[in-house]
Amino acid sequence: MGKILKKILNAIASFFNRMADQEAERVIEMYKQIFEAKPDNGGGKIMDKQVKGGGRMRKVLHLILVGGFIGLCLGTVPSYAGEVDILLQKLVEKGVLTGAEAQQVKIETQEQVKKEIATGKSASLPAWVQNIKLKGDLRLRYQYKHEKAVNDYAKDTHLGRVRARLGLEGKVNEKLMAGIGIATGSGDPRSTNISFGGYNSKKTVVLDYAYGKYSPWSWLNLVGGKMLLDDALWRPTDLIWDSDITPEGGVIQFSKGLGSNLTAFLNTGVLIVDTDTSTDADAPMAYLVQPGISYKFNDDLSLKGAFSFQGFNNVKDHVSSSYSSASNSGNTTAGTSRYQYDYQMINPALEFKIKEPFKTLGLNVESLKLVGEYVNNLDVSKGGSGFSCGFKLGHDKVAKFGDWQFKYIYAMLGKDAVLDVLPDSDRYGGKTNIRSHEAELTFGLGKNTFLGMDVYRSWRTLSAEAPETLVQVDWNMKF
Repeated sequence: MGKILKKILNAIASFFNRMADQEAERVIEMYKQIFEAKPDNGGGKIMDKQVKGGGRMRKVLHLILVGGFIGLCLGTVPSYAGEVDILLQKLVEKGVLTGAEAQQVKIETQEQVKKEIATGKSASLPAWVQNIKLKGDLRLRYQYKHEKAVNDYAKDTHLGRVRARLGLEGKVNEKLMAGIGIATGSGDPRSTNISFGGYNSKKTVVLDYAYGKYSPWSWLNLVGGKMLLDDALWRPTDLIWDSDITPEGGVIQFSKGLGSNLTAFLNTGVLIVDTDTSTDADAPMAYLVQPGISYKFNDDLSLKGAFSFQGFNNVKDHVSSSYSSASNSGNTTAGTSRYQYDYQMINPALEFKIKEPFKTLGLNVESLKLVGEYVNNLDVSKGGSGFSCGFKLGHDKVAKFGDWQFKYIYAMLGKDAVLDVLPDSDRYGGKTNIRSHEAELTFGLGKNTFLGMDVYRSWRTLSAEAPETLVQVDWNMKF
């Protein structure tokens, strides 16, 4: 037993070497008194005076638990849980704590440590550990696509795909943070999927986002770099913007409460559409303005709406993107043809939320959201509009086993309603000049893992409809 206790003391001493020397010596000496105290020399009484009051004891256990959390994160203290249990057991054996008190102290201290780490206020963790948050997800997908060409030739495609993403958020100071993310992908702005195959070839990883966010006041954010889409615009559906797009440029976000039920917001910014070169008169740029409000009628009903102007300038006569879906006017071959129009789009959007909509029927459904968007490109007189409408039903978040969500969206896009490097890439390959039904079901398998099934049925809005059916079955894991 003496050897075990010696190992425990050495492990604790090694950890506290990274702390201030004075504090480390005080705590280690405290541990020695605990382990070496004997009933006949009053050791138990000494510890009873020092620890039984609760403050010193909780601080000691707090430091051990923090050391354990660091070990779990960095792999340096794998025996953390056992050390804590041994210490508590020793205190119980010496009569310092009862078994129930030891368990209570352990639970309370763990909760306090988690809270301090989450808020970045732990005095025992290095500042850089508290200021960095790591997140990621992995998605495995089976995809089936049935295409029927204009000559009635049908083609079926079966794919296995994977998406892996890893993101890091760093708190530079109280008002500034930086975000960096990497993901699988080929560089396509609308997809981070990689298909299996290629004789087991290695898969590529790309920079997904890299941005800074400065928040001088609670109601103002300044965002710059390659940012997350939600930092640029609010959107209830993916009628105009595929959710995988990470825009590049600068955005200003305003959000201010105007009473207990009303919040007003404004997103505005400038985005870089394509790189400026010596052969271009002017590089394509986008200018965004989106004012909106969020209003809470009561505990069960709320409304969020916005009206945006999204101007894509200098696109006309510019060579199309290599990732274009080649469906705009003048864009018959991606990466070689030239666009015929600019895209000055107006875009009203609404979301109406009802909590427990079927409560009177005895059905336990957490929420129902009715959503819709409209878009009109002011630069064209024909084929310049589109819309989406639908609903989202179920839990607001799929967080545990049994949680579920169901979504249905109907969408229509005219040929030149939006720039064809923007819409949802799963909806008829991201093309314009289409109409489509989408139904998606998500079901929770447990904490941070869920299954999803997404089905699209789409057609071209031409005399030759060339219908397409896309089925995606996903297993998602988040960490």
